[in-house]
Amino acid sequence: MSEHLLEMAKARVRVKDGKIEVLTDPGISCCPLRRDLYGIDKESRETVERVLQSHMLELGMYGPKRVLELQEKPVSFGASEILMDAMNEGLVDAAVVVCEGAGTVVAARPDVLQAVGAHMTGLIQTEPIAEIQEGLAKRGCLLLDRQATVDQVQGYEKAVAAGFHRIAVTVAGSNADEATALRELGAKLRVRPFLLAVHTTGISEAEATALAESCDLVWSCASKAVRNVVGQRARLQMGISIPVFALTDEGKRLLLNRALHFSGPLAMHRAGLPLAPEGKQPEPLT
Repeated sequence: MSEHLLEMAKARVRVKDGKIEVLTDPGISCCPLRRDLYGIDKESRETVERVLQSHMLELGMYGPKRVLELQEKPVSFGASEILMDAMNEGLVDAAVVVCEGAGTVVAARPDVLQAVGAHMTGLIQTEPIAEIQEGLAKRGCLLLDRQATVDQVQGYEKAVAAGFHRIAVTVAGSNADEATALRELGAKLRVRPFLLAVHTTGISEAEATALAESCDLVWSCASKAVRNVVGQRARLQMGISIPVFALTDEGKRLLLNRALHFSGPLAMHRAGLPLAPEGKQPEPLT
């Protein structure tokens, strides 16, 4: 029996003992990505519950039958898809990510990384699920602890101690101070982490500035601050509805490697950034 707190479409959600309770209304009314993935034109508590329920039924999320190996890449330029391709190419040898029931996890297998991250969204707190923890450990993952603690800085330290050198770390946009701490710690340990900021909807301009100064890749989500602050500093943008911004050469390499492995057609051209056409962004931007 376990309880988990997360955000989806900027709605606060509790999953307790396998039952979903949507606690607040969604903070966005329309998301182009969720429309493409799930056919949702207007967000509501009902759409949030429906999508989360599908994840639980199809992938066993938040339960003992959680899928822990996945090859499917549902998002064109999602964080797990980018890291999966980077790991397959040897650009990354470990990723510090968050999984419900396990907390912070160091994953070194591309298919396990993708299973953990493909549909993970805004996990805030989680409690242990033994079957998930045991399944991850069996697949070579390192767990921060058995209490399902979420701490990406400690996860990075664990990855360094295990001998990994090309370490990617995902951080939530609201935890911009983690990104700053990770960049400083990387300099101290002489192991530069690749920092990826996700779930940025609603962050402040100060937080966006901190991410721009520390991260390699930042997802814009429905954040006005990311588009205004990070977008203007970006060296490369991938996508226009939910832009992903690369701030460093390392970030550019990760994005371009994903483009290399992307099976569909792509268009690349020189442009002033951010490139965010009206009518193609989430609503509202916050």
